[in-house]
Amino acid sequence: MALPPKISFLLCTRNRAEVARQCVAHILSSSRQDIELIVRDNFSSDDTSALLSGIEDARLRLYSVKENQGTLSFFEIPKLASGEIITWISDEDDFSLDEIDFVLEKFRTNPDCNVMFGSVVVGPAARRLQFEEKTIDDPVRACITALSFSGCGGLFVRRSALPAAHAFRIGSPEQGYLFWNYYPVGFFASRCVSDKLITTSRTVVTQARFGRTTNNWSETSAPDRVRLPHYYPESTFDRLASNIANIFMKKMTVAQKLRASSSAVRLFWLQSPSFTNPELISLLKENYADRTVQAYVDHIGRLGMADRFGRFCWALKSTIRLAPAVVSNIKAWRRLMVG
Repeated sequence: MALPPKISFLLCTRNRAEVARQCVAHILSSSRQDIELIVRDNFSSDDTSALLSGIEDARLRLYSVKENQGTLSFFEIPKLASGEIITWISDEDDFSLDEIDFVLEKFRTNPDCNVMFGSVVVGPAARRLQFEEKTIDDPVRACITALSFSGCGGLFVRRSALPAAHAFRIGSPEQGYLFWNYYPVGFFASRCVSDKLITTSRTVVTQARFGRTTNNWSETSAPDRVRLPHYYPESTFDRLASNIANIFMKKMTVAQKLRASSSAVRLFWLQSPSFTNPELISLLKENYADRTVQAYVDHIGRLGMADRFGRFCWALKSTIRLAPAVVSNIKAWRRLMVG
């Protein structure tokens, strides 16, 4: 009887057949037999499934769904994994296969740690998200670090910790938005982290391809409610509310929850200047059409956030209405708890 793989790579994709094929080919170029690659095709209208189903490799498992589930796909795919460690990867990314042993060893020598972040390189400009080589053993800092994760690649989670994330009946993108905004992978990090979190300066993921961004993960099941993209201020506020609800649903002391919530609000305020930061505009231009970027710039102008005073007023008004938003989220979380 074959033993379960040591690590599961989880790939969600939609309508980027050739980009996904290259990603799959890269992972399967490894000679290791103790890995598995699970691909979940999120109702592609191109030939993604046909192209990938032609790849013969026992380590590859391909699944297709019959409707666009948005970020719910990221929530469902870990249920298919059998590896001791799981990691999500974007179809645009190449994983640093030489680092697999390093990742596995980190978890072996830290049995009380369920989450690790690795450094990544993204975008045509090769922007580097660099972590320190360290172990965070303060529960509040570990929680906030996990909640701040906004990517797809670079996160590693012990599969035995997944029940903490799957303890909710999340059946639609609209429900998912209440839990993770547009960041389901960060949701897993935040639910699975305990008192300790590991970060490494080693580059584990590099964005090697640049597929057309369509916002398909942002689609909602409610036709009468349009969600703004993740980089808009309103969506950032929604994420803050869900993050604080997340904090209060974790097994932490009251003092720790208050510290973590205070840190989350502080980071929200510090993020305010970034909405007009030229680097953000440049990053958006790398990934979106000019009209999409201009729509964002116009929206910021309508909110009055083009200057420091306007951003301060927006952040202040958002903080004032935060408490009822958090209470509403907590009630929604509790309604959807399993058991």
